[in-house]
Amino acid sequence: MRLVLALFAFAAAAGCGPIKSVPALIEADVEVQAARSAGAGKAAVYELTSAEEYLRKAREEASYAQYQAATDFAEKARDLAKKARERAIAASNRPTGAP
Repeated sequence: MRLVLALFAFAAAAGCGPIKSVPALIEADVEVQAARSAGAGKAAVYELTSAEEYLRKAREEASYAQYQAATDFAEKARDLAKKARERAIAASNRPTGAP
C-alpha cells in the first residue's frame, strides 16, 4: 500500500513541472513585450536584453523538461522586463533636455 502511495505521489509531483513553468513563461513573455512597447529598447537596453536572454534560456530549459530551471529563468526574465518597462516609462516622462 505504501509503495502504491509513494508511486502515486511521485507521478503527481512529476506532472507539476509544466503546470508552474508554462504560466511563468507566458508571464515573462508578456512583460518582455510590454517593455518593448514602452520603448525599453532605447531607454533600458541592458535590462531588456537581459530579460530577452533569460526568457530564451527559460524556453530552452523547458524544452529539456527542466521545469524548475525554466521557471527560475522565466521569473528572472519577468523581473528584468518589469524593470526595463519602468525605466522606459520614466525616461519618456522626463522633460527633454533633462539629464
